[in-house]
Amino acid sequence: LQSAFSSCIRVAYDIRHTAFDAFQNIHKISRIDAPVLIIHGTRDDVVPLSHGKALFRMCRRPHRPFWVKGAYHNDIEVAYFKELCQRLQEFVWSLDPKWQLKPGTVLSL
Repeated sequence: LQSAFSSCIRVAYDIRHTAFDAFQNIHKISRIDAPVLIIHGTRDDVVPLSHGKALFRMCRRPHRPFWVKGAYHNDIEVAYFKELCQRLQEFVWSLDPKWQLKPGTVLSL
């Protein structure tokens, strides 16, 4: 999950509970029985980092989170591309070591 919100309403308002929030990720993430990687910029000015940290705390099978130091909401893929690729690779390899590539293998996007 990248720059994910814990609840749509909580992004707009500093409240904890509402019956009108259709996107309550914070209450759904604990039902995911698969490894979860949370990626969030520390300077995100759209969805605060606290949302990513709250989701991480609620994961049943969390992978080491990637708190991207200095990243905003929409710049991780560009400004932190190399670091992002490294962390995604680490995550994928953690799922099954057989997926690791041999030294010297070149991937293209």
